Amino acid sequence: MKWVLNYKKGIKWKYWFYNSMIIIGGLISTIFTAMILGVVIDKGLMAKNFDLIGPLLLIILLITIIGKTLSYFGVILIDSFGSKYTGNVIKQDCYKKINQLDQEFFRKNPLGELTTMLISDIWTIRYNICYVVKTFLGIVLRFSGALCYCLFVNWKLTILIMIPMPIIGLLSKNYIRTSSKLYERKRDIISSFNNYIQENIEANRLVKNFGVEADEIQRFKEKNKKLQNHNYKIRMRFINFYNRVNILSESMTILLVLFGGLFTIKGYITIGELIAFSSLVGYLRDPFIELGSLIDDWQNFLVSVERIQKLLATKPTIKDKGTITLTKEPHSIKFENVSVKIDGKTILSNINITIKPKETYAFIGPVGSGKTTIIKLLLRLMEPTSGKITIDDIDIKDYTKKSLRDYFGYVSQTAFLFSDTIRNNVSYADLSLDDHRIYEAIDIAEAEFVYKLPDKIETIIGENGVSLSGGEKQRLSLARAIVKKPNVLILDDITSALDFETEVAVSKNIATLQYDCTKIIIAQKIFSVKDANRIFVLNHGKISEEGTHKQLLRKKGFYHTIYQIQKGNFGGEYYGK
Repeated sequence: MKWVLNYKKGIKWKYWFYNSMIIIGGLISTIFTAMILGVVIDKGLMAKNFDLIGPLLLIILLITIIGKTLSYFGVILIDSFGSKYTGNVIKQDCYKKINQLDQEFFRKNPLGELTTMLISDIWTIRYNICYVVKTFLGIVLRFSGALCYCLFVNWKLTILIMIPMPIIGLLSKNYIRTSSKLYERKRDIISSFNNYIQENIEANRLVKNFGVEADEIQRFKEKNKKLQNHNYKIRMRFINFYNRVNILSESMTILLVLFGGLFTIKGYITIGELIAFSSLVGYLRDPFIELGSLIDDWQNFLVSVERIQKLLATKPTIKDKGTITLTKEPHSIKFENVSVKIDGKTILSNINITIKPKETYAFIGPVGSGKTTIIKLLLRLMEPTSGKITIDDIDIKDYTKKSLRDYFGYVSQTAFLFSDTIRNNVSYADLSLDDHRIYEAIDIAEAEFVYKLPDKIETIIGENGVSLSGGEKQRLSLARAIVKKPNVLILDDITSALDFETEVAVSKNIATLQYDCTKIIIAQKIFSVKDANRIFVLNHGKISEEGTHKQLLRKKGFYHTIYQIQKGNFGGEYYGK
């Protein structure tokens, strides 16, 4: 709780002020009302002093109105505070942190777990600071007020009523100790379950294509059953605790009836005081009845806070180390003895490349040879284990990440689109772009299907472009990169989902762009790279061959072998000599 209230400066006093309104309002309208009611009975009704009854009842009414008014506005203020604080501060900071973190973080933290943090854990924190804390404090203060009054009236009767309290305390301590790990485990199961649901929904087409709906339904049942069983274990533990505490707390009422009646008969207390005792015994008993639920909520709160703290404390491994802004001008790029190792496995080894402005460079090689890793290094999505990458002889770490990534236009081999209009997807980097620029990029990407849609670029596509084919998504992704007119256009196997005729047209359009830019092409097909100024053949993380298309053919190496295979499959007229 301390971390939550200290997270942002200046909110602690507001929080406790709003809670004070609720708690003081509750005390006024409960404890004081019960005390005055005892006086009404003893000094008014029993003493037949009827003139006193009216003013006292009026005081009770006024106190009740004041107390309820304070509580009413306190609840509104604390609810508004919790909503703004957790939603506008903590949640936004969590989302900001997630956007700052590197690919390694996402590799280790599934999407379902992150979703649980942003939704479930934030809601749990809000619920506890808005409801559980004020409820707990209200219970404690009402209990303290009722206990003080009862001790003042007759301490012996009060002690007799409180006999079950030590036993309830021991039960509560044991429940807290044994249930904390159950709640931690519950969070892990929920995260895993959410991640499974997310993946399964995203892979809905694949599930249907393989006809394994029944298998996935069975897996869902098993995972859901696991969560149900764990929740059942938690609920049974809570029910056992609650029932024991409830029986013990109800015994306080029985003790009051037995000993209260006896004390009244003996003249140790008055009837008015007994009635006040009766109305206040609920405040002595209720804390123990509600304690189980509050502990239940608090355990959830502690787990959620721990997870949010861990997320916010995570440091990105790739940070801005320099303050140089990369200008929108042609620059020379160099890889100098760059190597990459991940989990002890060598991905790239001693890569030396020079990329000159306004020329076209291509990388080709088998799957897993390290082609995409080179691009990730260039965009600083990951760092080299050794060696360095420079732009005009300045280490790319000395440039700000924003200006560095603005310099490039990157089209990933895995096309991703937002559930939004085609306009907003294509103009994602600059939503102020006019229609002419957007349609120009669409034409270059051969995304002519847009013109056939009823609303054209205003058409809303489904989540991740679910309403589009793979080729259509890739062409819109290409248009999104082209429309920003980057200084370096990076195309990572973007024609894998295109038919051959469309691939030919797209490649021709990219080769004849109306503005100057450096092009870096990653591909599996020689047709896509043969016109590059320089081609690098990657194999097992090393550059095994490099040169122009004709130079590589004369070497009779790996490139030549691929050329012969693909030339026979697709036709020699597209592959040159």
